[in-house]
Amino acid sequence: MNAALAPDAATRVSDRKMLFVLSTISLLGLGIAAWSTRGIGALRSDTGSYFSLDPARSVGYPAFLELVRLVTGNVGWAVQLQMVLLAGSLFALGWSFHTFARRPAWSAAFQIALFASLEMWRNSAVLITEAVATACVALWCAQLLRMTKRSSLTGFGLLAALSAFATMVRPSLIVLFMATAAFVLVTVRGRTRLLAMLMIAAGVIVALGATPAADFFVNGSATTTSPLARGILQHTLFCSPGRAPTDSDAAFVEDSAAPVRRYIETAPRDIQPILKRAYSARLRFGLIIPVIGRRHHLDGDWQTDPIISRIAFERLEANPACYVRSVAQAYLRMMTYETSRTPSEARQIQHFVAAHPMIAVPIQPLLPEDQSETLRAAAELHVPVPPDSDRALPRKLGEKSPLALLVPARLLYTGAAALGLLSIAGLALRRRIPGVRRANLGAMAAMGIALHGILFITAIVELGVARYTVPLWPIVCTMVAMAAFMIVRVSSNRRAAPAS
Repeated sequence: MNAALAPDAATRVSDRKMLFVLSTISLLGLGIAAWSTRGIGALRSDTGSYFSLDPARSVGYPAFLELVRLVTGNVGWAVQLQMVLLAGSLFALGWSFHTFARRPAWSAAFQIALFASLEMWRNSAVLITEAVATACVALWCAQLLRMTKRSSLTGFGLLAALSAFATMVRPSLIVLFMATAAFVLVTVRGRTRLLAMLMIAAGVIVALGATPAADFFVNGSATTTSPLARGILQHTLFCSPGRAPTDSDAAFVEDSAAPVRRYIETAPRDIQPILKRAYSARLRFGLIIPVIGRRHHLDGDWQTDPIISRIAFERLEANPACYVRSVAQAYLRMMTYETSRTPSEARQIQHFVAAHPMIAVPIQPLLPEDQSETLRAAAELHVPVPPDSDRALPRKLGEKSPLALLVPARLLYTGAAALGLLSIAGLALRRRIPGVRRANLGAMAAMGIALHGILFITAIVELGVARYTVPLWPIVCTMVAMAAFMIVRVSSNRRAAPAS
């Protein structure tokens, strides 16, 4: 018998025992996560917009909250339930990896890694989309791994359905459809390929149509907005327009941004992206949008989108190179997990701020509709409205992650990004890669498309915030573990080949 194929003591561990091991790891991970995040407040400034299905929000997370409200009678249970949902999804992914690798030690290590993201659990303790979005991605990865062993039309349909719900939770996850389509094209042909692609197309239609349909049912209007305009604006706030504003609204935006921009330019280059992220939300949602909304007698921030869009695209047109550079920097920061800070980086920021006091941004009251959403959410959760003052800025800039967790995370994210690009390129060479099955390479390439596609879409509208890297964690862990296992297996087969 080929020595590389001979079962060893580790591989003879029964599935029942591994089920117990992986379940225990998952339960312990969930318990530790719940205990360590118990002091985090569930309410954030944008939570209320999910409670009321604001036109700027996709339907997925509000639907989850409404389901919790209907089943339990208390939407406050959503925090505990979304953490349980996330833990269950990570367990499902761990079990799928076990069925793929059939190496208990690898499976246990993989399950531990899945639960080891501190940023993931921090955000899962808050009523925002991260936990449910990450659960969707984990289930998508789990199904993709199962499909490497045995593909089926039902399995492709499940991938399409998971992609649809993930998109309804977070629009950037629409890339999962593209990744699923790539896997279909690589692994099946003929009638199965055609039907699978039709299911993917149907999933896209459902995902894109669900939000306006829900808005019409709940709010009586199918009008929706997207974060594109506000996202482009935040990039361009830190770019000099190079020409005089065209109207009073554009002039107000530039007058608000210019002093902050000049202050940030005095900081060391590696600190500037952090200061931009700190000021971005305060400039947009604390000052610019409320003032413009009141000037035009609007009730909610989503109603300002046409005005914000015009100003944002004018600023982009005036300095496109700066916008492209800002998007590229955000993409690279998220790809390498530079979005979280080490203790030394946090100290460096605090030292700069101590020597160069931050410019105060005059925070304005929320627009009436946004204020009502926040107050209703706080009342339903029986918690006070979160305070919002400039005094919180230096404290937030001092937030940091443990070095022992942050350095491995940066290595994993960077490694996964590189593996994704190599796997996509490898599709064209799949017949020349000995020992690698086409389905395995297709799965790696699909995850690479998902990872880089999500990063790119996010970077267009965001400056690179740590929370937006959270849903990528299941992809990152799966790609690295899958690649490492395949490399080890191919090496073992090559060493054993002369003895066979």
